[in-house]
Amino acid sequence: MSHVQRYAVALLIALVAGALHWLLWPWVGALRPFVFYLPAAAVAAAALGPGPGVLLLLAGAIGTGFPFEGAHRWWGSPGGADLMRLGLYLLLGGLLVAMGASLRQSRARAASAEDRLMLAIEGTGIGVFDIDLVAQTIRASPVLARLAGAPVTPDPVPLSTWARGVRPELLAESRDHVRQAIQRGTTYYEREVVLPSATGGVAQLLLLRVHVVWRGQRAERLRGACVDVTESKRINAQLEAAREQLSRQVDDLNHLHELSTQLLDTSHIGQQLHMILATLLHFHGATRGMVSLCEPQGQGLRVEASAGFDDAALAMLEGLSTGACAEVCRQRTRVVVEDTHDDETFKACHDFFETQAIRAVHGTPLIDSQGEVLGAITVCLDEPRAPTEREQRMADICARKAAVFTERARTRDELVATQGRFEAVLAASGAPFGILRPVRQGGQIVDFLWIYLNRAGADALGCPIDQLVGHRVLSNPSCPWMGHPAFSYCVTAVESACTCEFDTIDDEREHTRWFHCIVSPIPDGVGVWFTDISERMRNEQLLRESDRRKDEFLATLAHELRNPLAPIRQATLLAMSARATDEQKRWSFEVIDRQVSHMALLLDDLLDVSRITRGALSLRRSPTDLGSVLASAMETARPLIEAKGHQLLVAIDERPVVLDADPLRLAQVAANLLTNAAKYTDPGGTIHLRAGVRGDSAFIEVQDDGIGIPPDAIPEAFRMFTQLHHAGERTRGGLGIGLAMSKGLVELHGGTLTASSEGVGMGSTFTILLPLGQAAAPAATDGEDAPASTERRKLRVLIADDNRDASDTLAALLQADGHTVYMAYDGNEAVAVWHAEHPEVCLLDIGMPGRTGHQVAREIRRSPGGEATLLVAVTGWSQLHDRELALEAGFDLHLTKPVSPLQLSHLIERHVKGPTATAGP
Repeated sequence: MSHVQRYAVALLIALVAGALHWLLWPWVGALRPFVFYLPAAAVAAAALGPGPGVLLLLAGAIGTGFPFEGAHRWWGSPGGADLMRLGLYLLLGGLLVAMGASLRQSRARAASAEDRLMLAIEGTGIGVFDIDLVAQTIRASPVLARLAGAPVTPDPVPLSTWARGVRPELLAESRDHVRQAIQRGTTYYEREVVLPSATGGVAQLLLLRVHVVWRGQRAERLRGACVDVTESKRINAQLEAAREQLSRQVDDLNHLHELSTQLLDTSHIGQQLHMILATLLHFHGATRGMVSLCEPQGQGLRVEASAGFDDAALAMLEGLSTGACAEVCRQRTRVVVEDTHDDETFKACHDFFETQAIRAVHGTPLIDSQGEVLGAITVCLDEPRAPTEREQRMADICARKAAVFTERARTRDELVATQGRFEAVLAASGAPFGILRPVRQGGQIVDFLWIYLNRAGADALGCPIDQLVGHRVLSNPSCPWMGHPAFSYCVTAVESACTCEFDTIDDEREHTRWFHCIVSPIPDGVGVWFTDISERMRNEQLLRESDRRKDEFLATLAHELRNPLAPIRQATLLAMSARATDEQKRWSFEVIDRQVSHMALLLDDLLDVSRITRGALSLRRSPTDLGSVLASAMETARPLIEAKGHQLLVAIDERPVVLDADPLRLAQVAANLLTNAAKYTDPGGTIHLRAGVRGDSAFIEVQDDGIGIPPDAIPEAFRMFTQLHHAGERTRGGLGIGLAMSKGLVELHGGTLTASSEGVGMGSTFTILLPLGQAAAPAATDGEDAPASTERRKLRVLIADDNRDASDTLAALLQADGHTVYMAYDGNEAVAVWHAEHPEVCLLDIGMPGRTGHQVAREIRRSPGGEATLLVAVTGWSQLHDRELALEAGFDLHLTKPVSPLQLSHLIERHVKGPTATAGP
């Protein structure tokens, strides 16, 4: 404000004071100058300066009449009193003007200092603020106002006005921090604030320091400052990046130095490449990679070292010719796949990349000193990115190291191959070969020293090479076979070649070993070509033993089949004789039936043994009383026991013993043991049968005082088709399958069958142990539950078989039972007869001309009414697979020839009453 303006304002103030002076004259009186002009002079001096203040003071003296006439009206009398009042007025006015001027000067100095401070603050870039939380106003420095986008003003601004220029997210974040600081009772706090650039440039980073002014428990003001630390942060970041880069370079040098040291500790190229790969993966921060080398003569690539891949992944890589490695070798330069999802170069590898979750591939070629590509080192990453400059530099260093060591290894291998080609051929040979050097003493050969042995030879001898090469033959406990059995042949071969075969006992394997050797003289000793022929010799022995047993079995089988054929033929001739009486014919029929039954049992035993061997025999288990089983077995064996004049002593526990077993099969086993005891005991012998409970098992024991069994022959007694040769002529025929079948049946029950004997002539003891069953009463048989049928149902039966004798005799038997029988001798005729007569039962052979039995069964089942017909397969094929095929074709029953007419009649009758599809016995 200029001087004229200041004095004009002072005159204006004087006029206002004068107006108030004349208006309030009656109430103020003589105090007028003190009431109006003194305060106005003080205000003018403080606001406008000392000159305007003095001007107002003088105006007040003149305006109130000091010291002119009439002044006595104020104070009462003129003269000295007037002068005193004037002096007092001037004194007080002077003091007030001085005080006002001093106040104005102080305020000017403060404003000047504040301006200088603001200039300093503006120069340093610090933004200052003062927030009145009660009045909700803020006073901010221009720097802070410009940073926040708020209006620049020295006066306090309402927070709502000032916040309009601040970004909403920044304002909300600041309010949250203030609220949290106040809730915690904080006095000082600081934080960094990211201020986005309004023009989209680099954001500014502000360091904000806040002082919370508290009055009691109430926060009244927030004072603080903020500094733009963007540049400082950038410089610090650059310094930190430089420090990290320097530290990383030092760390890289340490890793490379450590790698160089480790590479010198081994000469195996696979280990060396694995170390190099591990170092490169460390530099990339990766876990998966590989080193692939080119095969000689361009035969593709092979993975020499890998990390992070399992065997399945490596197999896939081999199938892809190692993928990216092949492209690196082809291009002879670095190959980078930044993102496998977008890559079109390796389409064939996309499935592999997807399966292994590989997103980036960095491959570097291995180039030797001649400029040839030896392979590639590849790093696989889990995230899509390009390699950094550091990673590329380290990849080049590792690739050079890998190329150097690969080239060095190949040179060494070529040298070894050149110098030891003959040894390499022998080492790779599948024929065992060794070289022995004679050890002489006094001119005589006293031992041999192993100087070479190939891998095949070590495998044949079953001993590591290092335990043989460099050691003597006769004194080497690791390989006793080359001792005295072959020593003489080697001594002879020093002069001339020889061929020999010898056997030796292998203590470790506890069996005899055979060797075939060709020994030839060489300059340093003898060369030995040898082969372990133990397996061949054992196979030859087994073949000879099998051939012998086959011949014995065939001879015994022929004998067993001829035995019933003779009485059958003789009985047939007697029955056909015109002079035969009815009694002789009946006797002939009984002989034929008995001998046929014997042959059927013989065939059943053979089939049972086959089923047991294949695991196809099923048991019909039920709660079974042990006493009943043994009673049935004794009834079966009693005729032979009585015929030999034996004494059977029975000791069976009186307490009932219940087993979960097949009573027929168990009785078959016990009868077989009793029959064998009778057969192999001289007439008049004694047989003991004992049974009861031992612990948690039931036992059956059959003991005789017969020919006995040599202890070493006991295992052989349970083999198929085995005859006891020491028994001489005391045997009574048989195929040698009884004990094998019995053992199999017992084991199917979960039990054991063992034999013991003191030796030849000392008798034998056979013991069966079976697990005890549930203590339940045996189930009633069908015959006990079902009432006897008073009259059989007459049926229409079709018999189809190309064997006329078999079908005609079966038809005659069924007709004798009152059934109506239709005949067919091929499959087509069987279908025609069924469509014409609609029989209720069809007995069909399987191997018929025209149509097979299976085809006939399917045709009947497809025809109207065919589902109600009982179809029975009558065939000589009895394997489980044959029965399954029959059931699949639609048969209800599967019967094996020869079929008992009585059994067939019962099966048909039972099925007609309540049909249930099953495979028959």
